Amino acid sequence: MAHKMRTRRRARREKSPLLRLPTDLLRKIASHTVSPAVVVAVGKFAPERAALRKGTDAAERSRFGGIGMTVREAEHELRTRYRNIVDESSLASREAAGRAFSRRNIVRTDERHPDAPANRDDWVLDGEYDPRRVFVPFRFMRTLIAYGAKLSRECIPLHYVAGCPSAGSVDVARLLLAAGADIDAECEPGDGAGTCALAWCIEARPARAAKYELATFLIEEGCDVVKADAGYLVASGADLLRNLEDEPLTPANQRLIDLIKSALNVEESTYEAAFEVAQQRLDAHREAFYARMNAYTRHIPWY
Repeated sequence: MAHKMRTRRRARREKSPLLRLPTDLLRKIASHTVSPAVVVAVGKFAPERAALRKGTDAAERSRFGGIGMTVREAEHELRTRYRNIVDESSLASREAAGRAFSRRNIVRTDERHPDAPANRDDWVLDGEYDPRRVFVPFRFMRTLIAYGAKLSRECIPLHYVAGCPSAGSVDVARLLLAAGADIDAECEPGDGAGTCALAWCIEARPARAAKYELATFLIEEGCDVVKADAGYLVASGADLLRNLEDEPLTPANQRLIDLIKSALNVEESTYEAAFEVAQQRLDAHREAFYARMNAYTRHIPWY
């Protein structure tokens, strides 16, 4: 019986072109295809399967510029380290995992969170007038990206990172962009910090090196400074430069000011068009809000 099984396995190996290849070549193939299906295709042939698995794992760890984690490793971490944050429904699909990039999960206040910084100096203020200190769980975000979470148009985790800049913000922003985040995505108008991630970053308090580093990174990555500035002006009545010029002058601050001045050196008509678009978005948002409020109040009994 054992002899027959070995004979069948040998026959399958001889029929399959894939199984006749050297294991080092199989590993290279898997590292380029980045598909677990190629591992399944070789069945139970241990040496070939192990070679393909190593190649697939190496490819998965190199995704997004070198995230250093496979899909299986990311899933294990989400089910263990973050079991109190994401549930089974969040792991059902890439789209479901993408919805875990909510503000509730990204802007955290709890010290018992697995990613909570031990040093309170690494926490940041949640807005100019909010005394709460918050942090962004970079490892959690990295794990979601490694799992394959799909970023939708409604998903703005880059804004949350930009609004709470701290050490490591640039690294996670780079991962988000590599995973498909839109650097010029806009949130709903009406927020005093504007609609773009760049504006959220410059609005962040207090002024610190991480803020300037992240804002500089976004500009150097090609974000639309005119769009961000126009949206911020419509929302707050001030421009990005005035915000920066009110802060202590440092080399990082001055470099950021110079970058923004250069980016805003456009035709007046170009800026006016961006401002008009931002104003129209805000007006439409307000009209929709008032319409909802009127519809709601009509159903309230008055005595």
